[in-house]
Amino acid sequence: MRKFTFFAAVAMTALMSQGAAPKFSTMLKSPSIHAADNVSDEVIWYAPDGEMTWLERSCDGFVTEAYDAVHGQVLGSVVQMVDAGDGEIYLSHMASEYPVETWIKAARVDNTIVVDGAQAIYVEYDYDYDEELMVYLVPMKLQVDANDRGTFVATDDLRFVFNVEEDGSLVAADPEMLLGVCVRSLDPDATGSGIWVWRGFGDRDIKMTPNNDTPLALPEGLEPEYWVFQDQYDHSFVQVAIDGDDFYINGMDRELPDAWIKGQISDGKVIFPSGQFLGADMNIFYYSYFCGAEFTHDVDENGDEVLKSSLAENSVFAYDAENKRLTLERGYVINSTADRLYPLYAYDQVTVERQARNPEVAPAAPYDLFLEIDEWSSLVWFQLPNTDVDGNLLIENNLFYEIFVNGELQSFELYNEVSDEYEETTRIPYAYQDYDIYVAGPDHTVYLYNEDIVKVGIRSVYVNENGEDIYSDFTYAGEEGSVAMSDGRLIVSERLYDLNGCQVDSRYEGVVVKVITYSDGSERRVKVMAHK
Repeated sequence: MRKFTFFAAVAMTALMSQGAAPKFSTMLKSPSIHAADNVSDEVIWYAPDGEMTWLERSCDGFVTEAYDAVHGQVLGSVVQMVDAGDGEIYLSHMASEYPVETWIKAARVDNTIVVDGAQAIYVEYDYDYDEELMVYLVPMKLQVDANDRGTFVATDDLRFVFNVEEDGSLVAADPEMLLGVCVRSLDPDATGSGIWVWRGFGDRDIKMTPNNDTPLALPEGLEPEYWVFQDQYDHSFVQVAIDGDDFYINGMDRELPDAWIKGQISDGKVIFPSGQFLGADMNIFYYSYFCGAEFTHDVDENGDEVLKSSLAENSVFAYDAENKRLTLERGYVINSTADRLYPLYAYDQVTVERQARNPEVAPAAPYDLFLEIDEWSSLVWFQLPNTDVDGNLLIENNLFYEIFVNGELQSFELYNEVSDEYEETTRIPYAYQDYDIYVAGPDHTVYLYNEDIVKVGIRSVYVNENGEDIYSDFTYAGEEGSVAMSDGRLIVSERLYDLNGCQVDSRYEGVVVKVITYSDGSERRVKVMAHK
């Protein structure tokens, strides 16, 4: 899989298309000063009640790069609109390349929708200055200085207007006006006025069109079976269902694993037409379509390989029906539109096949297990494979693990979504997490509150294809001083970082990345939940 991030796509388009346009700087401050009564400091985190419309945005999107901002065409970006009645309108994710799932308020006035005033959309934490920064969405206009460097400054009235077309599309009344991401620098006199500082993100020339596409549903009565998807980077399950010459498969977009596409079996091939709608990828706020693609490999001026793509009418797999195997011949992209190239992810080497697994083969044992004990609680960290000892994938819904402390099997109170209650169990599902259990792929962290821990053992349990319990070998960690490693390595240092990569200390509360350095010089990175 080759992943084209939306940031990279915008930046690449901008650098190729700017030409004689001014360079945009995020270092210039807006001279526009506005009273506090035209500024909302309330971040709207949740969707209000009302009628929801899904919109597909195209625009000229800006993204910050160092101290400059680059820009380019954005296609297929997701916006949600809620009509709350009485003319109240709410819009989500209104800066395409600043992906926060918050809302701004607008008003319907005749055939327009008006965004009035600067509105808070997020709160960032500045670790250098130990303070919170409120981030706003602000209507802005272009200003170019004597050195031909451009920035955007707040408009005098802080109003942004969309015209509503007959098909329900929202089109910016002034295509040159920017909905920009800003922070506010208060004046020294603290009167409530402020100077807006553009952060280099924002959109102009905005058009938002209703998206009424619906994903394909697997026909009733078809029973899918698990096959294994594999490319250079991924090894995971998909599901396949075959009905005559109709071939259904899900998981071809790894970010939307439950989305189905349909192809036709013909002369030893399976042909999947382009333009099949997969859904909205709300991790990156883009719509996703399955589209066939032709790829060419090139080398840039730095000697790095570049994968170039163009849309094709279909994607083609060679099909070995006897061995239940697909091999990609013509690649595909997960595209943000059905018919215009804007690749989010690209796939040029893929196989999908039915896995031949012996149900009696045991799951692989947990590994890289270690224990940390302090005066309040204990943590056990470990890697939990989702394969058997032969390397075959296991269905994660059937995979569990058990924890023994000083030889005794431990019980845990876990939430059951079916019964909507907490229930006591000795088996923890592979992907289960809550306040005391944190999971990031194979990385597992479990908080233990037992006293006098001497030894912790963990094993996997798999409910196999015959409904039988199959156990892995045990992996152990014991206490020697403060920490003992199951493989003999000792921890010599630990550093904590937040999810933005900034180093934090033990006072930080929330999810952190712990970088652990061992006595042999190796390092390990794990995500854990830090407590004060």
